[in-house]
Amino acid sequence: MKPSATGRILLWRGGSIWIGFAGEPAEPHAHHAVQIALPFGGRVRFQIPEREWQDYDAALVAAHQPHAFEARNQFMATLFVEPESLEGRVLQRRARDHGVVALGTADIKKESEALASAYQARVSGEELIALARATIAKIAGSQATPKIPGDPRVTRAIERIRERLGETVSLSAIAADVHLSPDRFRHLFLDETGVGLRPYVLWLRLETSLAAYVAGSSLTDAAHAGGFADSAHLSRTFKKMFGISPASVQAE
Repeated sequence: MKPSATGRILLWRGGSIWIGFAGEPAEPHAHHAVQIALPFGGRVRFQIPEREWQDYDAALVAAHQPHAFEARNQFMATLFVEPESLEGRVLQRRARDHGVVALGTADIKKESEALASAYQARVSGEELIALARATIAKIAGSQATPKIPGDPRVTRAIERIRERLGETVSLSAIAADVHLSPDRFRHLFLDETGVGLRPYVLWLRLETSLAAYVAGSSLTDAAHAGGFADSAHLSRTFKKMFGISPASVQAE
């Protein structure tokens, strides 16, 4: 199997960075994260439904936006930001009406060069994450942007969901935890996150499995870590959300 991505994948609460070299194109997919595609000295290509392929020096992709992606052999970073975070809310508002928008590279030249240099120098994961988060903050302008608060009940619900990923997550139980009726909670959660509870839980489970996989677990063990029945179930979900097979990802 030809690789779809080769490099380092690091996750933190609310985001992740995939940095290295792109391989085979990603088929049409959609995921619960705002995406920043940041090539180092080249270009990337995106296609959204009913539009032609478009080239970008750097791009911002809205959460839940179906898209295909191509950047063969390109040295680059892809940053994923959960839309519930401060930066994610800012970025999602910027991209949601367009699907994919171009980013000006001049404004983030310093951050981009720092990320590329850090990867080549094999810095620690903590240092690379710090640089990734600084890049996201610069793009979002969150240093100068007033906070965009989410509904505290949804924030509490997400905490409960994360605590229960290893077990069955019931909508009625989570709704009761935040003192809402199931119907009211269902609508509020969808309004705040842009996705229903079940697909949101699936996204968090996928993150858990991805973290295990890049840490060295087999696909089967990574699947079980995220609560998937088996590696086939994980692979189907991974391809639906990222457009590539997890087995095609060569994590360093």
